[in-house]
Amino acid sequence: MAIHDGFHMPDLLTAFLLTGGMSLLLGLGLREYYLMNQKFRVFGSTRTLMFVALLGFVLFQLQPSGWFYLGGLLLLGGWWAVFYQHKLAQGETGLMGMLLGLMSYTLGPLSLSLPHWFLILYVISALFILNAKERIQRLTQKLANEEVITLAQFLVLSGVILPLMPRDSIATYLPVSVYETWLAVVVMSGFSYLSYLIQTYLMPHRGILLTGAIGGFYSSTAASVVLARESRQSDPHAFQPAAAIVLATGMMYVRLLLMVTFFDRRVGYLLMPEFLALFLVALGVALLLARHHEGSTQLPASVGRPRNPLELNTSLVFALSFLLVTGLTHLLMAYDPKQGLQWMAFLSGFTDIDPFVLAVVGGHFNSAPEVLAFAIVIATASNNLLKAVFVMVVGGGVTRWLGGGALLLLSFLSAAIILWRTWPWG
Repeated sequence: MAIHDGFHMPDLLTAFLLTGGMSLLLGLGLREYYLMNQKFRVFGSTRTLMFVALLGFVLFQLQPSGWFYLGGLLLLGGWWAVFYQHKLAQGETGLMGMLLGLMSYTLGPLSLSLPHWFLILYVISALFILNAKERIQRLTQKLANEEVITLAQFLVLSGVILPLMPRDSIATYLPVSVYETWLAVVVMSGFSYLSYLIQTYLMPHRGILLTGAIGGFYSSTAASVVLARESRQSDPHAFQPAAAIVLATGMMYVRLLLMVTFFDRRVGYLLMPEFLALFLVALGVALLLARHHEGSTQLPASVGRPRNPLELNTSLVFALSFLLVTGLTHLLMAYDPKQGLQWMAFLSGFTDIDPFVLAVVGGHFNSAPEVLAFAIVIATASNNLLKAVFVMVVGGGVTRWLGGGALLLLSFLSAAIILWRTWPWG
């Protein structure tokens, strides 16, 4: 007899034990919450929640149609109503114990009807929310009302409107659909919004290196220009602004790699070795510059409050840029099938490269993945060249030459990759 045939726990017993264990965790979490918040007039804690969970399990199993289970819920609801009325008479309004009691009552049906991983996730999520009261309150106090409204609008546009978008090509010279265009906007805005939230709410008092890293995940060009301009107001011998500028460009490679892989895994896998290598070079140069302690390290490092990337105007501008770049690229490729994509990649690097990169992986170009990856490398090379010029013109002190020189180095390394790809053995 095989080992796996020697013992098998019945599914009913597994669900019963899982219900008891999860209700125990909920009860322990509720008891800790009561002790930390000095709550003494409560409906129950650990044992009460376990009894409620086992009762719900048995009633649901006795009659799966739900009448016994519904009757138990009405009975518990009556008790909770009487108890809560008594609490209100004493000037207390807390509902946490009764809410967790209701969650415990649902553990039995969940363990019997849904995968066990979902039940565990359900309980862990409840415990996390129970113990995150202060963090949630601080976040809601900081979060501006207009940003909540903007986020709600974005969720409607991405979760409701996006699936309803037409999926037919817009035109023969623009073979992308409205759905694909808006999907590119959603993905780009999602990455930018994550950086925006970190900058604005989670890390408002950040050092200059963290400023560069987060700003690079939002827009390495914007972060480089602002940091270079800010270096004019700091110690001219400080190396830290240059380190932050280089780190911002390093994060650009990570952001582009994630976006490309989301749309086209083949192109993402082709770019992964080169982009990770360039990221490590940028990280190494940034850390080397940051360890140099000449000049004052107390710098007024801040990229300022970035514009909310979920605003409709920002999204519409990006959508139009995506369509324009896609259309121009198709026209150039029709005029010059061999070099049109490469020329467009080089020119796009001197603007915002995100629309071009997303157009390359989502624009239905009849090119091999190697050709598409090659075009993206060209765009990053010319974009680093643009940032180097900005830093050298706008920057002050040693930042002008150290930051600009490091960006030129990254541009030359990208050019070396391009030559390697175009060489006969590449």
